[in-house]
Amino acid sequence: MTTGDDRILVQNRIDFVTGAVRRYLVDVDALTQIASDVQSLVTDRNGSSLRNAPAEGEWSALRILGHMIAYARVLHDQLDRMAHMTDPVLPVADDAAVAEQEDWESRDPDELSALLAEAIGESVELLKYVPDSSWGRAGLHPMMGRRSIVQQVRGASAHLRGHVEQIEAAIASA
Repeated sequence: MTTGDDRILVQNRIDFVTGAVRRYLVDVDALTQIASDVQSLVTDRNGSSLRNAPAEGEWSALRILGHMIAYARVLHDQLDRMAHMTDPVLPVADDAAVAEQEDWESRDPDELSALLAEAIGESVELLKYVPDSSWGRAGLHPMMGRRSIVQQVRGASAHLRGHVEQIEAAIASA
């Protein structure tokens, strides 16, 4: 029987043997880069310019950033379930309800940037300990069907990257 300390050593050994994050390092880095890119976009910007929607029916930069935070939080929950459970049903965010509750557009841009970095950082920290052999573990997404960890990470990166571009466009139009 292994003790807690032995389990840590065994886990580290498993990570070392399988290469854990090495094979998927590009995917993990892509998530990390999103938080950095958003931070550079909103740091030292006038909050009111980030609150203005570029056009009727479009979201402001802060509303987009809020959506990204909510999405990143749910992503972490999804990845955690996939890493630790067998065929979990993956939760999805109720974006409108979260936006109403959090009131994203009234918040400080630097605070929101930090919240995004924290939410993405939680997923990155989790992924550091997922061995290569487990990146194929699946969950059932209510709208997208059965997805693996690697599919979920890559899809989330693409989704969030699209929102970085939306923030850039919203700032440019302000």
